[in-house]
This record gives sequence, structure tokens and C-alpha cells, in this order.
Amino acid sequence: MLSLKNLLVTLSIVIFITIASGLGLVAPAEATTVSFQWTGKKGYSAKGSFSYDPPTVPTIISEKGAGKTNVLQSLVVTFYTSSGEPIGTYDNVVDGVAQGHYFEFNFDPTTQQIVGRVDLGGELAGEIYLKGTVDDELSLFSVDKSGFDRIIDRGSDSLAAFRQVSS
Repeated sequence: MLSLKNLLVTLSIVIFITIASGLGLVAPAEATTVSFQWTGKKGYSAKGSFSYDPPTVPTIISEKGAGKTNVLQSLVVTFYTSSGEPIGTYDNVVDGVAQGHYFEFNFDPTTQQIVGRVDLGGELAGEIYLKGTVDDELSLFSVDKSGFDRIIDRGSDSLAAFRQVSS
């Protein structure tokens, strides 16, 4: 009799949570969104943003390669010429899945700083990507038609990150 009572209590709780979620009484977890930017010595720049779910965050968010990510839900980056014209936008992470084989990203959620190695953007002929080690050397590359990678800008070895505030 006691196990039947426990089953009914458990079932009642599950039903209540399900109904409450459907009515909006239980708030879904909100992702944290962080924007970042980089500017090279020749004036080329990168601006982007990424999001992650705060309850699942390790000490360092570290993602590498294509496939399901560990923590990131999204990451998009756009590159600009020195005159401010956009020259490429890349959705590196979409719905928790990294799109590129060379994708690499590291973020310290405590300090809100991008750290370590990064490889953001495209990877095919005609595309652009930012690669290097934060606080050491970051370079913006263009991949020509033959697949050769050419540096088009470098410098400003930091990726400035700032958390977006939800309204």
C-alpha cells in the first residue's frame, strides 16, 4: 500500500511540473550571451557572439572540432574590411553543434575572457578565419581558390568579450 501511495505522489508531482511548465509557471533556463570583438593592425575586424547555458558551465568552456559541443549553444562571427564592409559571416555553432572541423574556442566564464587558442570563421576556399592564441598572436586569414591560407591582418592579440544584458 505504501508503494502505491509513493507512486501516486510521484505521479502527481510529475503532472504538476508538466502542467506548470506548459503554463509558464516554471521559467526555462536562460542562456548567457557574450559578445566579442577583435581589430587587427590593418583595420580588419571581427565581431561576434556566443551563448551557453550557465548551469552546465565548467571552469573553462573549451570546444574543438565539428560535432556536438560540450557547452556552447551558438557562436556566430562576422569579419569586416578596414572600411567596415562585411566580408563574411559564419555560424560556427548552431543549436549546440559545431559546424567546422577546425573550429576551436576557449572561454573563462569567471573572468568573462576568451583565452587560449581560437579558430573562428570559415575553412574553405574563398572564406576567412581568425586563428591563433589569445594574448600571444591572432591572425586573420583568407583561403584562396587553391586552398592556400594567406594572412590579411594580424595584431591586437586580445578578443575583447562583454556579456550582453537581457532586457
